[in-house]
Amino acid sequence: MRVTGRSVLRSAIRGQRRHVAGAAVLAAGHQAGEVLVPVVIGAAIDTAVATGSLPRLLLWLGVLAAVFAVLSTSYRFAERKAQRAGEQAAHDLRLRLTRRVLDPHGGADGLPGTLVSIATGDVKRVGQLVAAIPYGVAGLAALIVSSAVLLTSSVTLGLVILLGTPPVLWLSQLAGRPLERRSHHEQERAAEASGLAADLVAGLRVLKGIGAEQAAVQRYRRTSQRSLAAAVRAARAHGMHNGAVLAATGI
Repeated sequence: MRVTGRSVLRSAIRGQRRHVAGAAVLAAGHQAGEVLVPVVIGAAIDTAVATGSLPRLLLWLGVLAAVFAVLSTSYRFAERKAQRAGEQAAHDLRLRLTRRVLDPHGGADGLPGTLVSIATGDVKRVGQLVAAIPYGVAGLAALIVSSAVLLTSSVTLGLVILLGTPPVLWLSQLAGRPLERRSHHEQERAAEASGLAADLVAGLRVLKGIGAEQAAVQRYRRTSQRSLAAAVRAARAHGMHNGAVLAATGI
C-alpha cells in the first residue's frame, strides 16, 4: 500500500487524538477568556465606575481576576498537552521510520543521510502540525464567542466580522500555496545534501585512494548551494505569507 503525506498526517493525529482533544478544549477556554476580558472591563466601567459603586467595582475586579486565572491556567495546560502530542507524534513517526529501514523485507529508498534528514526535519514538521491543531480549534472558539458578543452589542459589527472572516481565511490559504511548494522543494534539497554528505564521509578513504577528493568537494558544493537556494526561496515565501496574512487581517 502506498503511503502518502495525508495518510501519515492522519495517522499521527489519530495516534494523539486524546491529547489533541484535551489541548483543544483547554485552548478554546483560553481564547474565550481572552475575548471576555474586554467585556468584563466594559461591564465594570458601565456598572461600577460610572456609578461610583465600590461594592460593584470590587465584584467586577473579582470576576476579572477569575477570568484571568481561568485563561492563564487553560493556556498553561493546553500548551503542555499540545507539545506532548506533537513530540509524541514525532517520536512515534521516527520509530516507524526506523522499523521500516531495519526491516529486512521493507528496505529504504535513498542514502542514509537522506533518511536522517527525513527522520529529523520532516518528522519535526509533522509534530509541529499536530501541536498546532488545538490552536486552530481555539481560534474557531474565539471567533464564535467574539461574534456572539458583538452581535449582542452591534449587529452590523458582528455581521462584518462573520462575513469578513471566510474571505480572509481563503486569502491566507491562497497565499500559503507558494510556501507549501517551496517548503517541499527545500526539504528535498536538504535531504539530498545530507545524503550526499553521509555518502562522501563513508567513502572518504576510497576518494583519497583514487584522488577524487576535489571532484567530490565540487559535487557537494553544488548540491549544498542548491539546498541553500531552496531554503532562501522557502524563507522568502514564508515572509510573503506572513505579510499577506497580516495585511488581510489588518484590513
